[in-house]
Amino acid sequence: MKKRIGILLSLALVVSLTACGGKDSGSAAPEPSQAPVQTEAAPGTEGAAGEGMEGAEGVEAEKTAAEDQEAGVVPEYLEFFSGSQGGSWYQVGAQLAAIAQEATGVTSKVAAGGGAANPDTLQSGEGYFGLVYSGVGYQAYLGEGDYTEPHDELNAVISMYSLPFLTIALRSDDRINSIYDLGDKNLSLGKAGQTGYVIAQAVLDAHGIDLDGDSFTGMNSMLGDSERMDMLRDRQLDAITGLLPLDNSTLQSMSMTPGIKLIDMDPAAMGKVQKAVPGLEKIKIPAKAFDEHQETEIQTLAAITSLYCRKDLDEELVYDLTKAIYEQAETLYQYYGEENSVIKEDPLAGIDEDMPIHPGAERFYKEIGILE
Repeated sequence: MKKRIGILLSLALVVSLTACGGKDSGSAAPEPSQAPVQTEAAPGTEGAAGEGMEGAEGVEAEKTAAEDQEAGVVPEYLEFFSGSQGGSWYQVGAQLAAIAQEATGVTSKVAAGGGAANPDTLQSGEGYFGLVYSGVGYQAYLGEGDYTEPHDELNAVISMYSLPFLTIALRSDDRINSIYDLGDKNLSLGKAGQTGYVIAQAVLDAHGIDLDGDSFTGMNSMLGDSERMDMLRDRQLDAITGLLPLDNSTLQSMSMTPGIKLIDMDPAAMGKVQKAVPGLEKIKIPAKAFDEHQETEIQTLAAITSLYCRKDLDEELVYDLTKAIYEQAETLYQYYGEENSVIKEDPLAGIDEDMPIHPGAERFYKEIGILE
């Protein structure tokens, strides 16, 4: 077990309402996904076989040296599996691809994906990097929760930022003042395959609402972020949920017209949610942190977005990428806000101590004193 040196996660939720509009989609659509063509990093031997040695002794020595050094995979190109197009994860993935291409020299691009689906993509070998919520990545590694078998090809690389789980309704709707009020309402929890959807199911279940049971008599529409926000604004939905920054430009616009409110989570139910979806942190959103109409403190949970990879990737490649992300953390703030970033403060935030860290990332963390 790797010993982490005293770095504590601070989930800051002091929100700037003048944050730049980097959360709006500006990324080009990804190219169709293809099976990566693999090459292998050459072992660190120089010259022809046996050069500088004589006879069988030289051949045997070189063979031993080659066996001692495992070659990692260096793909012809790298895809960063993120979220749906138009969402914040997709934009983060595009920036990670730009950082990777500059740092490693390997052609890199973003690919659409989903937090709950990306571990499957990595495990199957269809991709090498993916954005995953830390706790979900550990569940996949163990083969627990929604994962029926261990995803033993997964390694953690770096934790990036935390986002609160929000339940949002119209401010004028007096019918909705708690999660318990959602059993007969028209909802959108997001899209299947998104971690936000998994969390939403667990939140409802912890409050006694089973989407597939008699306790839910409303409707659930599987929609992306922008679609469900628009439908709430147009009063076609009663409430929506999602992992969203408080200063999301669309939410801030909706706080003025038609007016929206954050719904508190029952503290007694939060432990059940954390057990169902490991890696979530209890947080409190102070009064007025969202807008001037938020008169009371909101209790909810937050999830930490991390980058995961396949364990067979070349160590030097992952080292170079991890170092570059750490040193260029500020280039990602436009997508989720500096106050939500954990890269510099705790780049392994939310990652269980029993979750394997890729050797390339591990080497970097030892250099900067995060691991010993």
